[in-house]
Amino acid sequence: MNELAVSIGVILFPGLIACVICDKIAAHSPRWGTFKYSIYSFIFGVLCYVCVELFLNAMTWISSLFCPLTVASYPPLHVWSIVTSQKADINIQEIAYATIAAFFVSIAATYINNNKFLYKIASYINVTRKYGDENLFYRYLSLNGVDWVYIRDPSTNQTYKGIVASYSENDHIQEIVLADVTVYEYETSVELYSLPSVYLSKPTGTFIIEAAPEDVNGKEDNTTT
Repeated sequence: MNELAVSIGVILFPGLIACVICDKIAAHSPRWGTFKYSIYSFIFGVLCYVCVELFLNAMTWISSLFCPLTVASYPPLHVWSIVTSQKADINIQEIAYATIAAFFVSIAATYINNNKFLYKIASYINVTRKYGDENLFYRYLSLNGVDWVYIRDPSTNQTYKGIVASYSENDHIQEIVLADVTVYEYETSVELYSLPSVYLSKPTGTFIIEAAPEDVNGKEDNTTT
């Protein structure tokens, strides 16, 4: 049993790599726990080996078109022996191929997740109105057109206008980095000073975030309260 568990862990290594990449670059909240990491690693691992299998079959088919007499067919991957014979047949070459495929699988999964293809399809057929796993803080700042924003902070009597460079959130803190920043007094809208960039970190719900409108010349309007 221990040998089988170690073998399965080695075989699913590509899935773990894909899971780590997705966790780093995909927009999601809250953070994945151990259970989700385990499930996603298994799913990504299976997808990696499926991609390798499909690639090898595609190469066989392409070879048959150009060299039908010398084409070599590829047998099923050894990894599927876990299902057929209840034994983990480790093949280092297959694991290496699947690890390479993990990068492409994670990029594709992240692209699908960040562009909400699944939710768009489900919404189109009226299955759900859910917009994704992330909260509205991530959702709002990732919308098209939300580049220049006003960050209003009544607690410090300041308003920050700038371009959204990056943002993050956990259970207690919201963080945002703005570039090309102009700072105004919150109550009077009087311009105070300008900065190349600013990092803001506040407890969740402290910020008031507004998309900054553009005038006909493409420049930002003065802030108003």
